[in-house]
Amino acid sequence: MRPLLALSLIATPAFAEAPRVLTDTPVTQSLVAQVMGDLGTPAMLLDQGGDPHHMQFRPSQARALSGADLVVWVGEGLTPWLGEPVETLASGAVLTLSEVEGLHLRAFGEEAADHGHDHDHDHDHDHEGHDYDGHDHDHDAHDHDDHGHEDHESHDHEHDGHDHVHSGLDPHLWLDPGNTVIWLETIAETLGGLDPDNAMVYEANAQAAIDTTLSLQAELALQLAPASGRGLVMFHDAYGYFAETFDLSIVATITGGDATAPGAARLSALRSELQEEGAVCLFPEANHSDDFARVVIEGTEIRLGAPLDPAGVTLEPGPMLYRDLLRNLAQAVADCVEG
Repeated sequence: MRPLLALSLIATPAFAEAPRVLTDTPVTQSLVAQVMGDLGTPAMLLDQGGDPHHMQFRPSQARALSGADLVVWVGEGLTPWLGEPVETLASGAVLTLSEVEGLHLRAFGEEAADHGHDHDHDHDHDHEGHDYDGHDHDHDAHDHDDHGHEDHESHDHEHDGHDHVHSGLDPHLWLDPGNTVIWLETIAETLGGLDPDNAMVYEANAQAAIDTTLSLQAELALQLAPASGRGLVMFHDAYGYFAETFDLSIVATITGGDATAPGAARLSALRSELQEEGAVCLFPEANHSDDFARVVIEGTEIRLGAPLDPAGVTLEPGPMLYRDLLRNLAQAVADCVEG
């Protein structure tokens, strides 16, 4: 892996121990934990069982943010409540995963299609399909005093009310394992830049995690092959990357990208829509009532699948969480489609 140039621009502190790393959500924590291995355990801001899209920031979390040597988060599109705290409180390096170059990106509501993204990831981890070697990570991790962001007041994100309109970039990028491969390498490069003495350990750990991720992707592709072309309905608009990677057909979602409860008119229109689309399975979601799902499928032949957990908020945090998350999603879809 190439050195992370962004970190060469700032003073690199000498760490007697591994850097103190703070992550946003269980998936990010899992990926960083895989890269850190026995050198340290990254902390996490989101409580187990919490909603990544909606959370009240607490004073204890502010202290953790200001004391971290490195903050790793997906970005404000996933956790709008965290945007301003990262901007104003983080004193160490910040790695915004959604801004890493070479990722496969999609917009909310974008239908699964061939976007020139090689879902086979048939490479030697050089990421040719992502143009990964063609960029220098200059913006991926940086000293927080040199963010160069716009004034946050101009964004009108309304953090207190979390009135965050989900349009534009779909931030659930980890549901494409190809994006995760790039993130793992970037995390290793970032940690190696902060902690040069252990750079080779981070690199080796990342490579092992990459190998496991790509093997798992191939395994799940076989498992999900029978589900290809079958009409699936999801609770919220979070599964586009997963559908594109594994050639699944999502015909509708009950709610938008932030899992806001749907109204009666939406539910009524959805029932008619699903009958026309030939939907086979509808999946509720962990941490949300399945009442809406049951209302939608009432009087139809659509099967109710197991609750999905696309962010891993109900799983045991740690290195295995990301793999467990993907396995659980694939198993739920396969089981429901098979009937």
